[in-house]
Amino acid sequence: DKLQELVEGCAKGDRSYQQELYKAMYSQMMAVCYRYASRPEEAKDLFQDGFIKVFEKIGKYNFQGSLQGWIRRIMVNHAIDHYRKNKNKFSMSESMIEAENIAD
Repeated sequence: DKLQELVEGCAKGDRSYQQELYKAMYSQMMAVCYRYASRPEEAKDLFQDGFIKVFEKIGKYNFQGSLQGWIRRIMVNHAIDHYRKNKNKFSMSESMIEAENIAD
């Protein structure tokens, strides 16, 4: 089965299989990243980092449900984690600016 071969190849770190999966999922997963990003560069970073996680975890894919759905879940979770981290940084910098304005 082609899907199983693709997943196993990616799990073994075979670059040709990884490239095939990356290209096959690029447009769908990039669309997911754009929904969570405020800038195109941020969406590209989310995609790259998300796919690193996909390749790290692909050996755990158990063929229950679609591979695309499994990858999408990783990408969405990564994007949400990224948003939460940046939201806290943004809130902190806003608070610091407010504190500086009060001090003046």
